[in-house]
Formats: sequence, C-alpha cells, structure tokens
Amino acid sequence: MLYLASQFVWFLLAALVLGFVIGWISQSGSARRFWSRGWSLVALLWLCGAVLAWLQLVNGVAAMWLETALLFVAVYWLGCVAGTLLHPLDDDVKETATASVATVSTAVPVAANEPAIAAVQAPADAGRTLPPVENEEALPGQRPAALAEARGGKADDLKLIKGIGRQNEGRLHGLGIWHFEQIAAWTPENVEWIGGYLAFPGRIEREDWVGQAKRLATGATTEFADRARAGLVETSRDDGSAGQGNVAALEGDGFEGRRPEHLLAAARDGKPDDLTLIKGIGPAIAADLNRLGIWHFDQIAALGDEEMRYASAFAGAPGRGLSENWREDAGILAHGGDTQHSRTLKAERAKAKS
Repeated sequence: MLYLASQFVWFLLAALVLGFVIGWISQSGSARRFWSRGWSLVALLWLCGAVLAWLQLVNGVAAMWLETALLFVAVYWLGCVAGTLLHPLDDDVKETATASVATVSTAVPVAANEPAIAAVQAPADAGRTLPPVENEEALPGQRPAALAEARGGKADDLKLIKGIGRQNEGRLHGLGIWHFEQIAAWTPENVEWIGGYLAFPGRIEREDWVGQAKRLATGATTEFADRARAGLVETSRDDGSAGQGNVAALEGDGFEGRRPEHLLAAARDGKPDDLTLIKGIGPAIAADLNRLGIWHFDQIAALGDEEMRYASAFAGAPGRGLSENWREDAGILAHGGDTQHSRTLKAERAKAKS
C-alpha cells in the first residue's frame, strides 16, 4: 500500500480534494450526515476487496489494481468526512446571516425599492397548525412546519423563486408555506415530502428552491427574481398575495385543449376516488383535479384527448395526462382492477401504517 501511495500521490490528493468538495456541498440541514445507503454498499464491497487482498487470494496485476482501488476509495471517503465535518450546519449559517444582516442594516441605507432583509431561520411561530392532507403519512420524508396564515397578513412573493409559478405558490400557501425563510429552513426530508406532494420528486433539488429562498430571505436577489420583478416572467405576474386564489383563478379558458364535460361539483355520495393511485398524480394534482370537478376514475377514463390536455394543464402538469397514460390507468382502477403503480402505493401505505 505504501508503495502504491508513493506512486499515485498526486492522484490520491485529487481524490481527497474531490471527496472534500462532495462532502461539503452535500450537507444541508441542522445535523451532519456521514452515511447513506450508497455508502453501505460501497463499504461492503470495500471490505470484501480488503479480505481478498489480506488473504492474498488475488495475485499479480489483479492484486495491484484491487489494492489501488481500495486505496483510492479510502482516501475519497476520508475527504468526504473532512468536508462534512468542516461544513457549517444550517443553524450556524443562520446565526451568521442574522448577525451579518444586523450589521449591514445599521451601516448601509436601503433603497426604497429594495426588499426588507430578514434572517434565514425557521420561523419561531411555525407549527403544524393545518389539518393533514390526504394520505399525508404515505408520502416519503417529513412535512415542513406550517403557518395558518402569513405573518402580518402579507406573504412573500414565492414566485420570485424559479420553479414556483402561480399554481405551485397556491399549493404551498395551502400547506401553510408563506415566506422565503420557511422554504430556506427546509431539511432534505422536507424537500422530499414537498416533492412527493407536488408529484415532481427531484425537481426542487434541481431548481435549488432552498438556495434561492435563502438568498431572497436575507434581502439578496437572483437573476430570475430580477426578471420576475420586471414583469418578464408571465407565470410570476402578481404581487404574491393572491395565494390559493391563484389556483382558483385559473379556471378560465386559458388552457390548451377543451374543458371537460360532465364535471361534478362534489364527489358522488361524498366519497371521491383516490386519484393518487394513478401514476403521475400526486396529492397536489389530485386536489386540483377535484377543484376542476374531477373526483372519480371513470371521469378520467372518459376524457377525450383535448379534454385530457385541458385537465392536466389545469392541474399544473401540461401534457402529462396523455404521456403518462392517466386515462388507461383510470380505466383499470374504475373497474376494480389494480396497476403496478397502485399495487406498489397500497403496499407502501400498508407498510407505513404497520
């Protein structure tokens, strides 16, 4: 091993630096995360390789490559650990941001058109004050803390965050999310829950809602926020106060396709079907379909192509109704059958309750 280390010293240094960078940027939340399922698999493979090398069950060139791989993985992991240990926790960042904001606010005059600067921290008055959403316990992750209403009756304009348009802002308001600092304080578990609720897992991370919210909560801005404030983003054109009204206001004829016929004001016998059993429909989309007047599988199964385009666009998922075969799944479920998605979802819910 010492011989290999001397031969590959610069490459090992590069692996250490790469591990440090990955360990640093992967940290988010109020607790450090040193391990994951992926690392468990890597550790198992590493131990197997170490046993083979120790017992000299592999010889020659193969043994050299095995020992080299073991060495590089170990150095990379040490870099990850170092990056994780040295990265400040969100609580530390919040304290620093609060102190910095206080200093700046006393030293620098704020222009009249600049947003008020606020500390990036979990709101002290946040709590689970709202009723649970349908099948909330079945969603992965953890629902973030909520506020029954915006503080002072004035919500932040969440549409200044790239990825949040009028539809998603209304849905977040329905969950009790009104302010940038609430989103800035989301943990990875909160992000996972919101992604599942809105039926686009991974998108929040890709679009970095939390990072954008942290900047906006401290009075900074982003290129997208500047464009939205200038009225250059069509889906962001209001002052942010409409909230759930944004979703209701979208019942006009501004969507592609044709508004479906045979819509219902309420579910038959007060018992709506669980539309989330259809692949691609999460709780938020199901709630929007209910708002449109679609409560049952047979209603979706009977939609024509133009009606499906309208319904999926209304629910904030343009084109997905046809591409994800909502109609076919609904037809099976309407006749008492199950799809692979519905069976998997039911099994997950049963496991979560047990």
